Amino acid sequence: MSDNHRLSYRHTVTGLIAVLLAIVVLASAADMRLSADDMAPAAAEQTNKIFMPMTIKNRPTRWDRNSVFGVQVYNDSRPVSRYYPSLMDSGATWLRVAVNWSAVEPTNTTPGGFLWQYADTPLGAAERPGGSGVRVIGTIETAPTWARYDSFKPDGPLNSAGMEGFKEFVGAIVERYDGDGYQDAPGSPIVDYWELYNEPDRRLDSTDGRWGQHPAEYAAMLAAAYPVIKSHNPDARVVFGGIAYDFFTDQGGPFVRSFLDDVLKAGGGNYFDIFNFHTYPAFAANWLPAGTANGGSGLYEKTQHLRQKLQSYGLNKPIIVTEAGWQSNTTPGSPGSEEIQSRYVAQLFVQSLAADLDVMIWWMLYDPGEGTGEYGLVTRDTVPYRKLSFTAYQTIINVMTGKEFVRVLPAAETNHGAMEAYQFRDAVSGRAYYVAWLNPVSSRETATLSVAAEDARIIDLYGATGPVIDDKADGADDGRVRVPVSGQPAYIEVLR
Repeated sequence: MSDNHRLSYRHTVTGLIAVLLAIVVLASAADMRLSADDMAPAAAEQTNKIFMPMTIKNRPTRWDRNSVFGVQVYNDSRPVSRYYPSLMDSGATWLRVAVNWSAVEPTNTTPGGFLWQYADTPLGAAERPGGSGVRVIGTIETAPTWARYDSFKPDGPLNSAGMEGFKEFVGAIVERYDGDGYQDAPGSPIVDYWELYNEPDRRLDSTDGRWGQHPAEYAAMLAAAYPVIKSHNPDARVVFGGIAYDFFTDQGGPFVRSFLDDVLKAGGGNYFDIFNFHTYPAFAANWLPAGTANGGSGLYEKTQHLRQKLQSYGLNKPIIVTEAGWQSNTTPGSPGSEEIQSRYVAQLFVQSLAADLDVMIWWMLYDPGEGTGEYGLVTRDTVPYRKLSFTAYQTIINVMTGKEFVRVLPAAETNHGAMEAYQFRDAVSGRAYYVAWLNPVSSRETATLSVAAEDARIIDLYGATGPVIDDKADGADDGRVRVPVSGQPAYIEVLR
């Protein structure tokens, strides 16, 4: 996120020197803290804390990574995990993990009695002072039984004791992961992004209870948690729970179409910093224009729809996607292979860049198992096998990091109704880059794309660089290079 690379200090003091400095620190703290939270509601106060005993300690400076690329893991992201080498080698700079409140606080207690291992284990890969680790989005979910109504499930509305307990819990976990040296987890890991529940737009019924039919209660939960989170870490970002916003109840699915509108009507827009949704190509038809030939993934169009909806409520917030992906196996109605999965890696991330998303999380790093499709970039084996999609993921990071979106090429330029093509610009060299493919994702056709260039070359889905294609290769010296395009996305680098 562009607003997270500025300086933020948090001070603690020891001994007599600290006592003498305390008044000065209190008086100047507001000037010394560059919060960077331009979108936070004015009502959410940012408080400055003095702790005793204290030592003068500055929170580390954020570094600029300017990357949207992330993955999801569950349960354990520590270096001891067998998936950790793949996480590090993938090039991902974002990691989404789930923290189950019900595991950390199964009985109503105080933070001193929390079972912190159930937070420290999934959050183990979080960045440390000095820049090690990845930037983590912590998804808080599953309320303990004492915190919810008897008829509700773990990911639904909270009772009065639960609401108070939730505020205490989020305050404690945010403090533990703010990296300021006070009550920190071992090593002072930093987590600045806290997502409040997963797919809260799911309806509440006899088999699955989330917030879907209780949007006002979800808005109230946001309103209760937001100032607590900010008071413990002014740099923290409160992330709206990633809504599915697909497979709606009127389509026979479990997700409530009006949930987002109803949360915003209830005032929830004042109590999150980052909007968040999920998207899967299986539901692309909801977002592509009627009659679109051969389809596409729909991520770009869905982002546009949701951004316009937020703007209709006067909200202009960063948008992220914390779930998107495709499987490498075939399941009923969803054909898959390692090649098809790899193509979706490129499609979804290119569209994320084009849609101006700040983060896009591929679900998942490894196959989830338990009868779910094989969505991972690597397998669940004792020594995980890295699929073709893992290489495709590395390739798009290597090729597209630092590229600025320019435009979507219209059909008048692609001259093919099933071709998607996106133009980018290298922020350093100024060179033009294009990414193009034919829909559907399994297409075996080939077409030609003409781009303005004297010389260009193709980098394929897996990082292989082809020969230079000269303007004169087609027999016409017209300042245009013609490159082949197929169902496999190709990166086209204009050399001059």
